[in-house]
Amino acid sequence: MLITSKVKDYALEVVAGSLESRERLMAPWPGKRLFFFVDGNVHRLYRDRLETFVGVDPMLVIPALETNKEYAALAEPYRWLVDAGFRRNDVLVTFGGGILQDVSGFVASTLYRGIPWVFFPTTLLAQADSCIGSKTSINFGDAKNLIGTFYPPDRIFVDPAFCETLTDAYFGSGLGEIVKFHLMSDERGYALLRAYLAEPDLRRSLMLPEVVRSTLEVKRSYFEGDEFDTGRRNLLNYGHCVGHALESASDFGVSHGEAVLVGMGVADLVSMRRGLMSRETYEEFEALLRPHYPRFDVARVPAGEIVRYMRRDKKRVGEGLTMILACGVGEMLKADDLTPDEVARAWDDFVGGYPERTTP
Repeated sequence: MLITSKVKDYALEVVAGSLESRERLMAPWPGKRLFFFVDGNVHRLYRDRLETFVGVDPMLVIPALETNKEYAALAEPYRWLVDAGFRRNDVLVTFGGGILQDVSGFVASTLYRGIPWVFFPTTLLAQADSCIGSKTSINFGDAKNLIGTFYPPDRIFVDPAFCETLTDAYFGSGLGEIVKFHLMSDERGYALLRAYLAEPDLRRSLMLPEVVRSTLEVKRSYFEGDEFDTGRRNLLNYGHCVGHALESASDFGVSHGEAVLVGMGVADLVSMRRGLMSRETYEEFEALLRPHYPRFDVARVPAGEIVRYMRRDKKRVGEGLTMILACGVGEMLKADDLTPDEVARAWDDFVGGYPERTTP
């Protein structure tokens, strides 16, 4: 898959056995020095094969923690690269999920005003969503993704085998975005989603590679022509306005994609109450989402906290709160006029119907 970008064009390849294929995969950078950022979980799970892949090249293991996306925490990877002698024509190679992608992308876009980097996404969320689109996002204090740049990798290698070792929460996080994108696609994509969600084992379904490819195609269709998020690409934030607030309010106790599922549920409720979505469509979407809501006691998060974090949403352009609302499959619009009371009522009513999905 070739992605056209105003920053730089880049390519994505689905590969098998990536950890045994360094010679082929790194062939486009002959004679270049490689420096590796590796997610701590990936290093623990794949230590021997990863260290064989890396060889004698420098490697920094970075724990996949939201705190490592904080602005002040970036000093360590910058310092490590500089101290290790990284030059502007060397190549940064990253193995990890969204947190490592954000750290690497931000560092790569700013060190020497831009360096080459290669990304091996190792979570379903990164493989099916964040690996394309050029965005890098850094947290500032308790405000999620407040600072960022647009800077894609030079090359992306997606190896589905990494998903075999994901925890249920990490797999569920990727599933949340897969659901979102197919609700934003068309009737064909919606039918594919429904068929996939009917599978008895989503993690091992033979449909998963097809669904991941479909998800990436849907995402690309939304950001082509709007790479810098000024128009249609804004609609990709369906579920994110409440979702990001829930992540922050729960101290990141809910994973990103699972929080997005909750955000879609709340947004659909607002949309139905505004007369934008029919009750029939609302109930159909809710039946699709409900089995996959996170097993987290959302009642522990008061409506006031959701509203407080939504006030900080960088997508706000006026006095009202912002939310992407769905009218039906592939029919989304951006609303910038939500009141705190409207959001609070929707949150409280959503929470009231949620307890059967919580843990003790």
